[in-house]
Amino acid sequence: MQVELDPKTLLTTIVEGIGQPFYVVDRDWRFTMFNAAAARHFSRTPAEVMGRRLWDVFVGDEESERGKILQQAMADRRSHTGEARSLVSGRVVSYCMFPVGDGLGVIFYDVSDRRRAEQDRDTAEAALRARTAELETILETVPTAVWFSHERDASHLVANRRAAELLRMPKRSAASLSAPLAERPSYRFYRNGVEAPADTLPLQRAARGEEVGSELLEVRFEDGERRTLLMRAAPLHDAAGRVQGTVCAAADVTERHRYEEHLKLMLNELNHRVKNTLAIVQSIASLTLKDTDAAARTDFEQRLLALSSVHTLLTDENWDGARLQAVARASLKTHLGGPRERISYEGEDLRVRPKSAVAISIALHELATNALKYGALSTDRGSVAVRWTITGERFRLTWEEVGGPPVQTPTRRGFGSRMIERGLAVELQGTARIDFRPTGVVCAIDAPLAAIREGTEEA
Repeated sequence: MQVELDPKTLLTTIVEGIGQPFYVVDRDWRFTMFNAAAARHFSRTPAEVMGRRLWDVFVGDEESERGKILQQAMADRRSHTGEARSLVSGRVVSYCMFPVGDGLGVIFYDVSDRRRAEQDRDTAEAALRARTAELETILETVPTAVWFSHERDASHLVANRRAAELLRMPKRSAASLSAPLAERPSYRFYRNGVEAPADTLPLQRAARGEEVGSELLEVRFEDGERRTLLMRAAPLHDAAGRVQGTVCAAADVTERHRYEEHLKLMLNELNHRVKNTLAIVQSIASLTLKDTDAAARTDFEQRLLALSSVHTLLTDENWDGARLQAVARASLKTHLGGPRERISYEGEDLRVRPKSAVAISIALHELATNALKYGALSTDRGSVAVRWTITGERFRLTWEEVGGPPVQTPTRRGFGSRMIERGLAVELQGTARIDFRPTGVVCAIDAPLAAIREGTEEA
């Protein structure tokens, strides 16, 4: 059975049910209605305000901005809407004032949180726009080509200016090699001279979630032009960590690789010519010294071979230095005969400067030649230990022979000893000392680390 409400009860139910502050004043500004939400907002009970004039309840409000709006609405006899700051709470409220009989009804609600959220949103959007504009400026300025794709299959690309120029893309957005066959661009990528399938390219692999480090690829165009690109790619993730796209960057290293190939060719040619020069010197020496002592002639030829060996090692390293152990082994490879390893090496395998590599190589060769003739390597029981250490900023290398015949201090220094103690010391900016101990020859080299290690500045 439907229960009908009397008009007064219905009105009260509606006024209280709207949940927002609402009040009504008559033409004399006396409160005739004041709901519970208004009571909470103004901290006044209905009993405190009903029948009283609005200007008496809120003293001073009549001359305020809100008071003027109320008076204008009362005079106009039409609805007024807007926003104003509440004199009670200081928060922003959205209001609606409308005629009720010969009086005025007012309903309002707090929009401070919404306005603050909107302001925060606007600030964030402005910051995002500024950041986006900044990134776009950077992308358009850097000489690196950059591509984006927001498709999981990377079928379409968005490119910066350099990328568009590099791949001859007519616009910022274009189809990629993953697009349908009829839409694919004309260029193709090659890996080690073989055409690379589209799904193996860095951008497409990153779209599958793979981080792609530096990879060298060649791009070829229909007119025959070729460019060498150093490429990297990474997936783009959303807040949940899901792949939502990919980004790929490439540097055009064509000219650099051409230069490196040219430099390599020049170094190979230089190495070839130096070897030929050494061979010519060796031939001239053989003819010139044919009537001299055979042992002296052999020593000279062996020194040339040792010099050629370290020269070849440095050429293979593009004259950027060499590993010390490789230098030592190359210098002593002709002295390693026999059923066991008779020369041992111990020390950090540091890279040494080209100049230091040549000096150390020649010194080791002279020491080994002497050991093979008179020292530890002249017997089956003898051996040599080559050790080097780094202490602070000093480099020390020791050549120590054991197990050979008893050693006697020579009455005069030979060429090898003089070259090591004088020439090597000058080359390495340090000292070199040969000690003819009865148990075996010991050579100690001490030099600044900066004069030895590749990549450090010399003092």
